[in-house]
Amino acid sequence: MRRIIVMAIAGVCLLIGVLAASLKLDPIVTAQETRKGEWVGRVRERDGRSKLWVQIYENRESKDGREHYSQMSFDLDVQELSGFNSTSTSQFTLKREAGTIVFDGLFKDGKGIGDYTFTPNAGFVAAMNSLGYSDLKPEKLFSMTIFNVTTGFINEMKSIGYTNIPQDKLISMRIFKVDKDFVRDVESWGFEKQSLDKLISMRVHRLDGNFIKEVEAMGFSKLSLDKLMSMRIHRVDAKFVNEMKGLGFQNLTVDELIRMRIHGVDSNFIRKMKGNQ
Repeated sequence: MRRIIVMAIAGVCLLIGVLAASLKLDPIVTAQETRKGEWVGRVRERDGRSKLWVQIYENRESKDGREHYSQMSFDLDVQELSGFNSTSTSQFTLKREAGTIVFDGLFKDGKGIGDYTFTPNAGFVAAMNSLGYSDLKPEKLFSMTIFNVTTGFINEMKSIGYTNIPQDKLISMRIFKVDKDFVRDVESWGFEKQSLDKLISMRVHRLDGNFIKEVEAMGFSKLSLDKLMSMRIHRVDAKFVNEMKGLGFQNLTVDELIRMRIHGVDSNFIRKMKGNQ
């Protein structure tokens, strides 16, 4: 009987091993590896909402024995934090599809400090595997939790033609709010489908509908996105154009205005040059 039981147990173990190999189970998922570190933060108002600005610190030892130190900062909407209290000792939780972060700490006068523990969501990892993301690491899952990368978001972008998006780009898109609505906005401004890199760059440099209207009001219409981006990067705006017109430069082209900005030619420089004549 004992031999039969041992053989049965061995058979079950073998079966589990075969299933794991056939399903290519990620050891990160089965082990439910947690990440721990320290945080500091403070409550502040942004865009009419209460936000918790958080900076986290983590010191991890790699397999080769070397220590790796990392830090990052971000804002969290207080409304999303379960159990949050900015006036006392507090444990609060951020729970999202990719995982859960539990913050323990002490708050005083809206400022806090403490420790955190992150646990990835195995269900999210399995769902991501089905979408083609089979190499998710804890650090990526952590970022996906903070910036709220979801399977719904991935499917939403897939529905408008953006497929096989790299992990890092998914995170960047969430950070800079590149989503279906923004893609539709860009199309409404008269531009065809753009690459994700271009869309992210537009968000980084705050190229939006208001700026495009401002440029058109200056007398420049039907400019390419690259030209608009250059204007935004080099601060060629209505204020600068009006300053140049006030100094007698009435018919400058966009390229001339951009070159002036690149070489530091502004109203102060022009007045100084006129004074030296």
